[in-house]
Amino acid sequence: MQKVLTKLLTRTMREIADKIDAGNSHLSEEEQSEILAMLTHTAMSAEEVCEYLNISRPTLTNHIRDGLIPKGRKLRGRKELIWYKDELINVIKS
Repeated sequence: MQKVLTKLLTRTMREIADKIDAGNSHLSEEEQSEILAMLTHTAMSAEEVCEYLNISRPTLTNHIRDGLIPKGRKLRGRKELIWYKDELINVIKS
């Protein structure tokens, strides 16, 4: 079942991307924003956050301490803290 859903998602996203590239997207700005929000709501480790923001681990720790970046969350079943990419983007924008 997972493989079928993955293939369907891949095909659908390619079709949407092709339409956008061709200038034939009929998605409203709101629909585009919703899709972007869903795609960017991905969990990131501290290492991935550092790589994404191009900062060192000590700098990440300092930014968290100073309130520039929110503290990571602990998810059930994971030992390390995670951050959501869309939330980091919102912090960067503000």
